[in-house]
Amino acid sequence: MSMLQHSSRAWGSPSRYIQGRYELDNLKQHTETYGRRVFILIDVFFYKNYAEKFEKMYAGSDSQILCEQFGGQITEEEILRCTDLAKDLQPDVVVGIGGGKTMDTAKAVADNYKAAVIIVPTTASTDAPAMGLSVIYTAAGEHVGARHYKKNPDLVLLDTDVISKAPVRFFVAGMGDALSTYIECRANKQSASPNYVNTGYHQTIAGMAVSKACHETVLAKGVNAKLAAEKGLCTKDVEDVIEANTLLSGLGVQNTSCAGAHSIAEGITVLEPCAKLLHGEVVAFGILVQLIVEGAPKDEIDEMYDFFNKVGLPSTFADLGIADATEADIRKVAETSMHSYWDVEPFAVNPRMIADAIILADALGKQKK
Repeated sequence: MSMLQHSSRAWGSPSRYIQGRYELDNLKQHTETYGRRVFILIDVFFYKNYAEKFEKMYAGSDSQILCEQFGGQITEEEILRCTDLAKDLQPDVVVGIGGGKTMDTAKAVADNYKAAVIIVPTTASTDAPAMGLSVIYTAAGEHVGARHYKKNPDLVLLDTDVISKAPVRFFVAGMGDALSTYIECRANKQSASPNYVNTGYHQTIAGMAVSKACHETVLAKGVNAKLAAEKGLCTKDVEDVIEANTLLSGLGVQNTSCAGAHSIAEGITVLEPCAKLLHGEVVAFGILVQLIVEGAPKDEIDEMYDFFNKVGLPSTFADLGIADATEADIRKVAETSMHSYWDVEPFAVNPRMIADAIILADALGKQKK
């Protein structure tokens, strides 16, 4: 990614963001804002209950709905399958309900029909809801690339009653993803790299401010929020971290871009155990690697390890399920990660530097357990 040769700056965001308990009960009134032909793509874990719920919700209304079950992985083939399922309906609005892969598939289907898109996360595990892009994988879980859209979702709708009852692992993974936002934002700022708004622009002041607020919110409230979430509670801290994990993190990435942490997250999927981890878990380990590559201050690195240990984010190979990783494995991860976002760093990065940082991140993690 090359340095921008112009001075224009830009900001992108969802048109609307609504967060609160029982907001899913208001879905019909939200879809009616955008049209009457509604295609609803639902994660497998929620499909039966939600399909029945929406059939009752829309009964007797002027809207025509079609509920379909997401196939489990966002591939080009799955996008085409879901697009074909909606062919007869020709939707005015596409709703994606589930995790990041379900939501990103819904964005792609909506783009194919030039329809409005409403994103309804069932966990606070990634920043995917607010972003105008989809991350694409192979059926085996290896990262392929990303689709960038002309606009962000029309509405991001979060029912915090649903999210607070999801497995805590997803909530914690979202913190890992969110914590990368400001750290990667800094790298992009220093190198004057383009953000993800259309063809790419300089960051706005708002982009940096939102990224920093995301970082500070997670560090200040994440530990207590996790404790509350473990008991199924939806406290103010939980609400704030949900917002940081989804809205603040998504806006930060959209308006600044990714860097080393996400490069590691994408590169490490070449190791089979890591392909089964949650996105935010591998991004979290990538944060440690990026900070080491950058030679970040010891206090900042220590703060990350301390927080990771408190909430349960991975900081060692054992945590990632690759305790027996060989030097050849690490080289492969480092080399694969070079195809992602390391070029936004304000200095040249090479596979040897990355491999060394990966090994040191594991060693420090063991030391600080």
